Amino acid sequence: MSIQKKSIQSLLCLWLLILIAPFAYADAASPSPLTIANSSVELAFDLKEGTVKHWRLPDVLNAQGQAQDLAAPGGKLFALKGVLKGKTLEEWEALAGGWRVLQSKSGTVALGLEDGDLPFTIRKVWSLTDKPSRIGFELSIQLKGASKQAGDGVWLQLGPGLGEEPTQGLGMGQAIYSFTELVYRNAEGVETKRLGHDDLYEFTAPAELGATEWVGLQSRYFALLLIPQGNVENHLAWQVQAPKVGLWYPQHPAFETALQVEIPLADDRSEGPQVFRWDVYGGGKSYTVLSAQEPALSGVLFAGLWEWMRALILGIMFVLGFIHQAAGSWGLSIILLAVLVRLVMYPIAKNAMAAQKKFAAIQERLQPELQEIRRNYKGGEQSERILELYEAHKVSPLAGLKPLLIVLIQIPIFVALYHLLGQVFELRNEPFLWMKTLAQPDQLFSFDIDIPFFGKYFNLLPVLMALSTLLSIKFSSASSTNATEAFRQRFFLWLMALVFFLLFYSFPSGMVMYWTMANILQFIHQRLVARK
Repeated sequence: MSIQKKSIQSLLCLWLLILIAPFAYADAASPSPLTIANSSVELAFDLKEGTVKHWRLPDVLNAQGQAQDLAAPGGKLFALKGVLKGKTLEEWEALAGGWRVLQSKSGTVALGLEDGDLPFTIRKVWSLTDKPSRIGFELSIQLKGASKQAGDGVWLQLGPGLGEEPTQGLGMGQAIYSFTELVYRNAEGVETKRLGHDDLYEFTAPAELGATEWVGLQSRYFALLLIPQGNVENHLAWQVQAPKVGLWYPQHPAFETALQVEIPLADDRSEGPQVFRWDVYGGGKSYTVLSAQEPALSGVLFAGLWEWMRALILGIMFVLGFIHQAAGSWGLSIILLAVLVRLVMYPIAKNAMAAQKKFAAIQERLQPELQEIRRNYKGGEQSERILELYEAHKVSPLAGLKPLLIVLIQIPIFVALYHLLGQVFELRNEPFLWMKTLAQPDQLFSFDIDIPFFGKYFNLLPVLMALSTLLSIKFSSASSTNATEAFRQRFFLWLMALVFFLLFYSFPSGMVMYWTMANILQFIHQRLVARK
C-alpha cells in the first residue's frame, strides 16, 4: 500500500507540474515593463520602436479614475521619423529587430538602435531630474562610412495627442473644456496655435521670429514641453500637424496634433556622435510648479492676454489661494472673494447709491415739466429740450445709471475669473454643493439627449444668475413714470437677463457662481440704501 501511495503521489506531482509549467514559462518569458518613475511621473518604454509608451502622472487621475497618461492616445512619444541611407527609420528598426536596452538603473534608461549591419548608431537616454514632472532627454546619432546623403532627414516627434479626450454634452462652450494645441515661446513671447480650424492642419515655426526658447503641446490642464539644452538652444526647427480625419477621434482631429522637431544632421562625417539634449516638462499646469522650472514655464498660463490682465489674474489667484487656506473649500472661497471685492468697492458703491437716490428725487420733481416737453415736442427737438431742462437743474441724465458702474468695474474681475477657472490646475475637479466641478457647468441633471447650443444637462446656476441680474439692474436704475419709457426699461431688463442666461449657460460654474453672488450683494446693498 505504501508503494502504491508513493506512486499515486508521484503521478499527482507530475500532473501538477505539467499543468503549472506553461504558466511558469509564460511568466518567465514575459519580462516586466521597462520603466523609470518618481513621485510625480512614471515613464514606460516600448523596445520595438524605442519610444515612451506611457507618460503617467501618478497623483493625477483622469475621468476614468486612472493615472493621467500624456502619451495617449498614440503611445509613441519620442518617436524618430525620417530617412537615413535610403531607408525609413521604421525599416531600419525592423531590420535591427527593435531597440536594445543599454542601461536601466538609477532613474536612467538608455536605448540603442545599433547593429553591425546598420550604417549608423542611434541612442536615446531618459533621466529623472530633481524638478517635478521634468525629464532629461538625450539623443545621439553617428553615421558610419559616407557622410549624410541627399534625402536624409530625421525628426523627433511628440504626440499625437496629449492624453485628452473631447468633451461631450456641454453645449456651445464645450471647446473651452478640452483641447490640444501648440504652444511655444520666442522673442515675441508665448504663442499658441490650434489646428483643425479654417483648413489649418499644419503650422511651421516662424523663422523670422528667431530662436524658440521652448515648444510643445498643451491642453487645458496639462503641458508637454521641449526645452532645448546645449548645442540645440539656437537651432530648433519644428512643425505641428493634425490629420484631417483623426484615427482615434475622427470628428476632432486637433486632439491628435503631433509636434515634430528637426534633428540637424551634420553634412560632413564626424569622428564622434552628434549629441542633442533637451529637458522635457510633462505634467500639470500648476503655477507653483511651472514657475519653479528653469527657465520658468509659467508663461503657458493665460498666454496671449494683455500683461495687465495677466497681472490681475495672478493677483486674484493669490488672493483666492489665501482665502482657500482659511476656508478650506474653493467654492466657498469664490463666494468670499465676491464679498471681499464688494467690501473693497464699498466707497464707490456708497457714492453711486447716494447719487441714484438724489437723481430719483430730482427726476420726480421734474416730471411735470418732462411730461409737458414730451407732449409738445417730438424727435430731436424733444431730446434737446430735455437736456436743457437737466442742465438748468445741474443734473446729468445719466446720473441714474451710476450704480451700474459697480457692475462694470467687476467685469475685468469676471474676465479674469473666466481665465483663472479655465486654466488653473489647482481648481481641477473641485466639487461644491451639487456641482461635480467648479471648472465645468453645474449639471444639476441630465436631459438624456444632447440639445444644440445647450448640451445634455440642465444647469441651475445660469438661471439663478439671470434672475439676480434682473434684480440688480432693475433696482440700479431710476424708475420711469412714462408708460413708453417704462415698457422700454422692462424690455431692456428681460433682454439683458436672456443674453446673460444664453451667454453663460455653458460657462464654468465657478464663474457663474461669482457673478450671481456679486448680483445678490448688489441687490442687498440697494435695498439697505433704499430703507434709509
